[in-house]
Amino acid sequence: MSVLYRAVWSDAATSNHALALDRLRACVAAWIQETSDPVPMVDGHSRFEVSQGRHRKVFARSINSEAFEVSATDQALGDPTEWVTVIRVVADGERVHTFVELSMSSDDLARRVAVGRPRIVHELLEAAGKPVLGTSGLLTGPLALPANGVTILTDMLANPARSLPVIVCAEPNGEHDGAWLRTAGKIAARAEGIAVVITLDAKAVVAFRRELGQLAIWDGGMRVYVPSVVARDSEGWRHRYYVRSRFEESVSSVIDRIVYSVAQLSTRRRVPAVFRVFGEQSGLPVDALDGMIPAGELTEARDQWEFDLEVARDEQSSLERELAGANGHLARLKDALIAQGLADLLWGTLHEDPDSIPDEVQVTSEAVLAAQMYLSDWLSLPDSAVRELEDIDTAPEAYNWGNKTWRGLRALAAYAEDRANGWDKGGFWEWCASGPLLGWPATSKKLSMVESETVRNNDKLSWTRVFEIDRAVQSSGEITMLAHLKISEGGGNLAPRVYFYDDTGGSTKQMHVGLVGPHYLVPNKSTN
Repeated sequence: MSVLYRAVWSDAATSNHALALDRLRACVAAWIQETSDPVPMVDGHSRFEVSQGRHRKVFARSINSEAFEVSATDQALGDPTEWVTVIRVVADGERVHTFVELSMSSDDLARRVAVGRPRIVHELLEAAGKPVLGTSGLLTGPLALPANGVTILTDMLANPARSLPVIVCAEPNGEHDGAWLRTAGKIAARAEGIAVVITLDAKAVVAFRRELGQLAIWDGGMRVYVPSVVARDSEGWRHRYYVRSRFEESVSSVIDRIVYSVAQLSTRRRVPAVFRVFGEQSGLPVDALDGMIPAGELTEARDQWEFDLEVARDEQSSLERELAGANGHLARLKDALIAQGLADLLWGTLHEDPDSIPDEVQVTSEAVLAAQMYLSDWLSLPDSAVRELEDIDTAPEAYNWGNKTWRGLRALAAYAEDRANGWDKGGFWEWCASGPLLGWPATSKKLSMVESETVRNNDKLSWTRVFEIDRAVQSSGEITMLAHLKISEGGGNLAPRVYFYDDTGGSTKQMHVGLVGPHYLVPNKSTN
């Protein structure tokens, strides 16, 4: 079961908690039954046939007079995908707290999912007075700010306690049909409860750029400002920018990517302690699972868990060896710097500064953006190499995969730089095996410099390894790439792969990346 969306907010409690909770129960009942005149909710199990041919199973329970939860499971006839929406509401004397989480599970592992808030989120927010998450107010639509209101936005972005992403949309230059506002409205509807959407007209865009410079937006662009302090000298790569031309190429896919990015952030949000009243279960009583999971599926699941555990143990052992080696190297480097009277240099580089290469990223798409910004002297990574990262960026392993990808891209760039500086004891594998600080594990589980004979001799499979490359390397602009980084041994067909070509001995002196994307784009005999 993958969590796709999680919204949490609080609202100032009224003097009558029972009345407030009854109003919210009525909203939930209307949503469950898809009617404006619902039957009141009762504790226990119930079933409903709802729109789009879906069968809805509902479990409701009241913890006490001031807390209730509902779990609604939707599945259409013949559809391998199951959707679960969990709603929890609790009053604690000062506020009414609401939690909504959307999860899905499917036998179709490659299914593309359009993430967005469940409709009940809008209805519950409409029923609230002033819903907030921390210091961030939640909106039910885009907020238009004029030029003289830009300080509201800059103050919001500079607030260190901001807990929600802010998506800012700019009016295009020149004549247009207003489609940008409709796009902003679609984003606001799908990201409701987990992000704030701001629109700026042409004059406000100019005022905003005066305040934030290159970290602002312009000419129909949109930027997602993640929760952190945003000032003129902040790191721009952390706050993903989408130019107008990208929207014009494919509005729907860019909207998907924006909503995916903020939804993925929402799933990492810690559930506030006030919801502990519901216990550790996800809304279903223990005995509700009796007879629901066939023995065969349990055996299959156990085998998969054991495989995943073994992979995790191997990876932990590998990382521990690498960490021990890196710590030894750093200790020797420290002693050498101190002996040379350069202790200030040692401690001055302990923390990253705004202009330095970032130590970490959040997801794989941010790893790509950081590589394009910081590693371009030694690494060629065209936009055409970046493919189908939406599901990777929203997977449970998104943070882990993103930082492993970032490490791999940095290793490729560091190798190219070392080659230019005279290292000549072999290729990328030999360089990694020599133990450089920014190296990649030189093991068959993490690195392959060639594909199997089966792949090389199968036209259908080998063709999937033909990628765009600089024409200075190949006049056709395409080349077959067989070497690749294995970002994750587990993860199935979704696990990321990074395919690359070594031209460090050629005219460009660079490493060229042909693909950053899921494994299913480059099938082999076992995945085909």
